[in-house]
Parts: sequence; C-alpha cells; structure tokens
Amino acid sequence: MKDGTPHSEADLRAGHRKRLRERFLSDPSALPDYELLELALGCVYMRRDNKLLAKRLLARFGCFDGLLSASSEELAGVEGCGPAVDSFLVLLREIIARASQSNVQQKQAITLPDIVEMGRRRLKHCAEEEVWAALLDKQNRLLMFKKIRHGSMDHVSLEPLEVVELMIKSRASSLVLMHNHPGGTYMPSQEDRALTGRIALTLRQLGLFLHDHVIITSDAAFSMMRDCRLK
Repeated sequence: MKDGTPHSEADLRAGHRKRLRERFLSDPSALPDYELLELALGCVYMRRDNKLLAKRLLARFGCFDGLLSASSEELAGVEGCGPAVDSFLVLLREIIARASQSNVQQKQAITLPDIVEMGRRRLKHCAEEEVWAALLDKQNRLLMFKKIRHGSMDHVSLEPLEVVELMIKSRASSLVLMHNHPGGTYMPSQEDRALTGRIALTLRQLGLFLHDHVIITSDAAFSMMRDCRLK
C-alpha cells in the first residue's frame, strides 16, 4: 500500500491491537483494566474492535472479580456480548481454580488456609451450590480435591455414606468439606449444621476425621470448626 492511501478498518484494528499487545508485553501492570480486558476479548472476537465491549462489561460488573462471577443471563444483557464471552470466562475460571489446586497439591503438608483459598478459587464464582472435598493422607498431603455433589441455586444434598465411600476409595485419612452459598449469607443453615454433625460422627466411628466444613461465598469463607459447630 502506497503512502497516503487510506487504511482499511481491518488494518486500523490490527495496528491498534498490535500496539496494545506491545504495551502489554512491555509492562503488563501499566495497562488500565479496560485495555487489559480489551486485549483478552481479542481471543474471543478476533476481527472486531473490543474496546467498547470491555468498557461496557466493566461498567456493568464493576471489576474483574465481578465479571468472573457474572451469570450467562447477566452477560447476555450487555450489548455486544455473546455466548463466546461466557465460554471464555468459564475457561478463565477453570484455569484459575486448577492453578490454585496444583499449587496446594505440590506442598508436603498443607494448612486449612491453603485449602480454604483453593476452595474459594473453585467455588466463589459458582452460580449453583456444589459440595467439594479436600481429601488428605496421614501426613496432611492433598490426595484429591473432588466435587461430590452439584445442586441448585439454594440447595445441595449429601449423605454421610457418600463421604465414607469416597474416603475409602481414595485411601484418605481425613478431609475438609466445603460448599458454596451463591449470592447468600456465609452462615450455615440448620440443615448444614445437622449434616456436618452426622458426617463427623460417622467418620469418627470408622477411624476417619473431618477437619472442617467451610462455607464459601463470593467474598467470605466460614469455618464451622472455628465456630465450634463440630465437636
């Protein structure tokens, strides 16, 4: 193309994206949030200008954490945001959760705060209740972090026998249970307390141990052990 010839819209987008990428690689922390999101959205919509969509998403959800917590229905309400963005955010959430889990799994002995942080990475953005178990060996090393049950927006069921079977199958000596309360309070319900007591008693009778049952919300984690709900 000769000098003075008008650039096409595609050329302008490519040039802008190249400059944005170069600025990011030079100093990732220097980019404002909307430009960082714009760059990420380039992996979703590769042939369009994503600056306006990035600004709309941040205006709607406030921050990256709010965006990662957004439901499919909420995302669909943002102009220019299609199902591909929803899928991309699901991918990001899964990568973040697995990175946290692999970090804990590499430790020789882990602490309850390690497990809680791993659980928060996995559960804080979930729109429906799930029950997960961190299964530990006798040296308190993480054997497995596994989803036991998937429920609805405000309820998930679990039986002590399911926990026993999982521990025996994985040869675990102890575990930390956790589940989330999407959009709700971190305080345990009466059902949560009763179930936790039944599970603790059942495991104790078999020489197994429940360290804690932790409830996760978008911005908090509640330990039933610290609150003396387990005895």
